[in-house]
Amino acid sequence: MISGSAYHAVASAMEDRHRLDGRARFAMAIKTCVDGHVPYGNYRRAASLRRATGWSDETARRAVRDWLQSDLNPAVQLGRLASSRAQIVALYNLYNSSVDLPVRTRVIEGQVTRMLDGADGDDELCAAGSLAVLHWISQEAEQRKPGQTADLIPASGVARCLGVEDMASAEAMRLLEAEGDHDLCGLAAILGSSMRTLQRQLAAEGLTVTDLRLAARQQRALRLLSRGLGLCQVAAEAGYADQAHMARSIKAACGMTPRSIAALFKAAPGSLQEVAARP
Repeated sequence: MISGSAYHAVASAMEDRHRLDGRARFAMAIKTCVDGHVPYGNYRRAASLRRATGWSDETARRAVRDWLQSDLNPAVQLGRLASSRAQIVALYNLYNSSVDLPVRTRVIEGQVTRMLDGADGDDELCAAGSLAVLHWISQEAEQRKPGQTADLIPASGVARCLGVEDMASAEAMRLLEAEGDHDLCGLAAILGSSMRTLQRQLAAEGLTVTDLRLAARQQRALRLLSRGLGLCQVAAEAGYADQAHMARSIKAACGMTPRSIAALFKAAPGSLQEVAARP
């Protein structure tokens, strides 16, 4: 079995998970905000299964675009904060150079390359899905109106889009996004529930309070990093125990470190390529 990782958005689309109901899809959005990678072997197997059912490159692209509508992972959310296509491409290249991917997709001087590192041949459906991520985020940025401020998609917004605002996890995320960090006791009190009841409700929805709190912290940290705040300040304001804790959490989620993300958002346009080339 080929070792290494694959990005969850393409793998999820290849597994046809866009057919999940809203509740299951919301839970997956929260979980992939915390950890956005799957084994590469799963990714290739899913592509083979979809090909056997008659999927074309365009079917794969549509499935990925559908999945990205509810994607909360830092690798995608950072693209939504980018101020230009050049910055989006730099983020895309930074991700691909930072993660243990058997196939690395890079954009160099406007040309897309697929570099194999241990993979037994490329896969056209996987390639179509990977490029769909870049094209979708770039299109969002290009369609932004002049002067319009870019921002993350909140988890509460994803819940509304999926029609699952009544879920206990969606209500808890809305509070965490609006008011900052709360532990289980605090969340239960605000929601008018006992801690045991809230835990049972979240478990039935496939989530834990830890999942929700970590996802909310990731969102706050990304927004602060894009504004140029220092790493220590970001860690403190986002609710991490310390800078090292933040670095481990964000790297586990998307492969990139807070330091490299901050450097890219601070870089002048001419130096974006240099930053994105760093592992």
